[in-house]
Amino acid sequence: MIRMPAQLFRLKKEWKSVICWLLAPIFLTVVVMKTFGLLQEESKVPIALIVEEQSALAAKLAEEIEKNDMLAVHYLELDDALHKLKQHELDSVFVIREGYEESVLANRRNGLIEAYSSNRSFAYPAISETVMSLAQQDISRAKAAMVIRHLYQEYGMEDEWNYDEIIQRSEEKQRNESLLHTSFSYGKQTAQSDEKPMELLNSRAVWAFFTMIAAFFIFDWMIKESRPSMKVRWLYTSTSFKSYALRMLALYSLLTILSDGIALFVFHFVLHDSISLSFILPMLVFRMTLNLFAFLLAIVYRHLFMYYITGIAVSLLLTVTGGAVVPLDALSRQLQWIEFISPVRSLLTMTIPIVWLFALLVVLVIWRVKGGKQFA
Repeated sequence: MIRMPAQLFRLKKEWKSVICWLLAPIFLTVVVMKTFGLLQEESKVPIALIVEEQSALAAKLAEEIEKNDMLAVHYLELDDALHKLKQHELDSVFVIREGYEESVLANRRNGLIEAYSSNRSFAYPAISETVMSLAQQDISRAKAAMVIRHLYQEYGMEDEWNYDEIIQRSEEKQRNESLLHTSFSYGKQTAQSDEKPMELLNSRAVWAFFTMIAAFFIFDWMIKESRPSMKVRWLYTSTSFKSYALRMLALYSLLTILSDGIALFVFHFVLHDSISLSFILPMLVFRMTLNLFAFLLAIVYRHLFMYYITGIAVSLLLTVTGGAVVPLDALSRQLQWIEFISPVRSLLTMTIPIVWLFALLVVLVIWRVKGGKQFA
């Protein structure tokens, strides 16, 4: 007769709740990010774009306008667009007229784009400036290309570039090189302007928050197994309770790591997050740190309710101090120790929470060797 390992008895009894808590962070993260994405779409400024010219420059300008994250671009006929503008369904209407490319190549700046607005077009000034700045880029490139071609012709150079090659080269320069470097100083502090744009909501931060809460509910078995009525059975077995608990820790850690692998693929295909090898190791160490913390916290508690309340409070605290709600980039440059406050910070910056991991391992070894009294 095959004997079932002791670690599987509780898992067999509570497998439904375990699977629920393993998959809950994935599901909740997807729901939050999708809902936030819908709210972002609804918050975009609706405009209409009418492209009357079928040329490369006109298509390029329309593409650049559509790339703006703050705009919801609708391609309509002019009459339909103006009707929607009168009904206040659109903030403004922009028309790329026939002859746009010819005017750009001739360095004519007037009459390139027609714009319409209403008395409720609150974003029209900013949008019109954005559209005109994009058109100005085309004019500047065209003027530079004409000057370069003229110089080639004047000096009879054999390796003369054509117009398209010059425009393509200028676009590559704009993408790959910063055209403006600024630095600000206050006293002895300096800061560079090469920071990435701040994200309003990060899927990793949302996942980390829900994962921390779920971990405390997953490891509540430690409190259940530590009850006096349950610990009596270990007096009649060759396996000690601490050995059993460590094996359970290993089993549940394996299950959580498998759920993290599922999370990576779900976020990649549903939320379109990239999977990088540089993120897998920090994610794995974050999970190990979180499991150790939940396990050790459960050791000192007797009552599940207080354990759950503490777990939720700690999750909120670590999420906030980790920079998941309020970015800490500027503060971390001034105070280096900020990086060690929360393992969530290490997850977001794709580093290893060495301080947390080392401290928890030391406490685990002390508990294994000496044990401790429960007080909550």
